[in-house]
Amino acid sequence: MAGQLPGALAIDYGGVSGPDWYAGAAARIAAQARGDRWIAVLHSGAGGFAPALATAAPDIAGLIFVDAVLPYPGHSWLDTAPPALADRLRRRVIDGRLAPWNQWFDEDAVTRLIPEASARAAFIGELPRMPFDFLEAVSPADPGWKQLPAAYVQLSGAYDSEAAEAQALGWAARRARLNHLAMLSDPDKVAALLSEVCASLSGS
Repeated sequence: MAGQLPGALAIDYGGVSGPDWYAGAAARIAAQARGDRWIAVLHSGAGGFAPALATAAPDIAGLIFVDAVLPYPGHSWLDTAPPALADRLRRRVIDGRLAPWNQWFDEDAVTRLIPEASARAAFIGELPRMPFDFLEAVSPADPGWKQLPAAYVQLSGAYDSEAAEAQALGWAARRARLNHLAMLSDPDKVAALLSEVCASLSGS
């Protein structure tokens, strides 16, 4: 959910409100594409937007999940989260909004994940305070996303099960032991992985 790759279409939570959290964000992203063919690169919790994007963007050419959750149609993000994480996030809500992503955890790991100080400061400065209502919103159950070419890029051990499921589905997959924010700490390596899976999608 946090951060974006250069040139990627970013999910903007500002101006999007329930009950159309998913449809609203997907429509804004589809509008940015301006009718060109494009591939959605979904990082972390943004993987849950795949069904809404497939519905909103008839020109979408494929999906790449990067250290991301897989879609959970008919459920909310909170339904899929470990109970301990869900409870922790509830304690970090102020005026209906979550603390920035780097404050979701008992120990701030951003210093370890992004060693370079200026990149780390820029990342933290752009972290939104997400409305907690979004985590309780139910993702649309549109199955159209399953018809799109898809690939998975794993960056950290936290996404072992998602990468394994992607491979079981027959998707192109690349596994690298980097870290969840490696697009900032190792951008060249992540770009190379994305180039490889993009090539595999174009041949689908």
